Amino acid sequence: MVALLVRLKLTLLRNGLRRSVWRTVGLVLGGLYGLGLVAGVLAGLVALRWTSLEMTADVTVLTYALLSAGWLLLSLLVFGVDETVDPAKFALLPVRARAMLPGLLVAGAIGVPGVATVVVGLGLLLAWTRSLPLTLAALVAVPLGVLTCLLLARAATSAFAPFLSSRRFRDLAFVLLALVGATLAVGGNLLGRLADAGPERLRGALAGAAQVAGWSPFGWAWALPADVARGSWGQAAVHLVLALALVALLWKAWEHFLAARLVEPVEGGGETARAGRSGWVERLYPATPAGGVAARTLRYWRRDPRYLAGVAGFLIAPVILIATSLLNPDGSPLVAVFAPSLLGLLVGASVAQDLSYDGTALWAHITTGIPGAADRWGRVLSSLTIFGPMLVVLLAAAVLLTGRWDLLPAVLALTVAFLLGGLGVGAFVGALWQWPAPPPGANPFQKGSSGGLPALLSFSVATSGTVLVALPTAALVVGSFFTPWLGWLAVPVGLVTGVVALRVGVAQGGRLLERRWPEVMAAVSENR
Repeated sequence: MVALLVRLKLTLLRNGLRRSVWRTVGLVLGGLYGLGLVAGVLAGLVALRWTSLEMTADVTVLTYALLSAGWLLLSLLVFGVDETVDPAKFALLPVRARAMLPGLLVAGAIGVPGVATVVVGLGLLLAWTRSLPLTLAALVAVPLGVLTCLLLARAATSAFAPFLSSRRFRDLAFVLLALVGATLAVGGNLLGRLADAGPERLRGALAGAAQVAGWSPFGWAWALPADVARGSWGQAAVHLVLALALVALLWKAWEHFLAARLVEPVEGGGETARAGRSGWVERLYPATPAGGVAARTLRYWRRDPRYLAGVAGFLIAPVILIATSLLNPDGSPLVAVFAPSLLGLLVGASVAQDLSYDGTALWAHITTGIPGAADRWGRVLSSLTIFGPMLVVLLAAAVLLTGRWDLLPAVLALTVAFLLGGLGVGAFVGALWQWPAPPPGANPFQKGSSGGLPALLSFSVATSGTVLVALPTAALVVGSFFTPWLGWLAVPVGLVTGVVALRVGVAQGGRLLERRWPEVMAAVSENR
């Protein structure tokens, strides 16, 4: 069964790569990125050999405990169930959960995250092969730690599968991701303050955090070499027993919930669509083809988790900048007050990816002969409806919290130039590149998406093009730091350049779409 499931995973992976050049490129880029991270971690572990045993113990326990916690958190909030070997697909086969567990475990480790975790786990030996007892402790810790990572993810996703597939959780997940990002930013800020306070305080904080992590379930296995290094054989025995018990408990829990899924599989989506009466959305836009597209896509911004993920992702960066700049005594009010401009810079990327999220439903636009410009205007209007009020709130909050009213014209000018120019650039870029996105109702981060290089190119070109459009405004904003009245001049300049870029981008993007509708349809429905 193990060999069968591994061959199945490899076959599905190979076939997916054959069907899409972009997926192959994306896998290569992901592998290179993972290789860089792994190389950096391994280099750090080698460097620990020249530090004290106490320092090595604290760093390794904390780092590897965070690795285990990351597997649990990301499996629930981001990756979800491995789509290639989803247990629900085996529900009609005469196979028991117990027989599938080893194969699913090995198959789940096939991929960039799994391979990277195994290599990083083995890297623990680089830090602890200093004596025979330490080497033996590390040899015991590595398999237990890696199994803990994999089983935490598997048991959690199997246990919460019905909840993970619900729309309520998907909405909550984006809020939680934003909170996690903000927490990490604040934590980094606190570490910086501790470092400024002196190495003794930083060292004390590291030791305290490592002690807490070592006695948490995430660190039980990884703490074994540290206990041996300190000569705490009693603690090592307790950690070993707890780590073994945790692995056994997770294995049994996974078996239980997997058995339930094999007889009652959870289908994707999980919710019944309901038809409703026309409301304020239809009255918000004119009764034109562009207005119809705008009304439809505006509903997606509230109901589709993929759009909600985009909103959360775009909001995280400016909110973190404002929070960290204000919480840090050495923070710059200038960074906080200009943080809303970052959201304006990213808006164009949302329009650029909009066609991909339509999937096969895009045939409705093609068969009805909707003009390309109407499609572009509709998506621009809905994005402006969503992000416009957000930018107003962020601008008001940034200026009020910092008290820098003198910078309001400059911030307003740059934000308007980014917003309108980005919408125009995104309208054109969205007609150039498309890719198969996760289907509506699915995990927006699932592995079945093969955006890869097209998604990266779309985002990069959209943001860089927005910066180019806003260069005249940005030059006036910089000049306003020395000559204040240039900030007021930047407002009409930003408005005019943004409007021109918007009109040109929509017109040219619309013409390009009318020539490329068949190619666009093939690109967005490649994996469906």
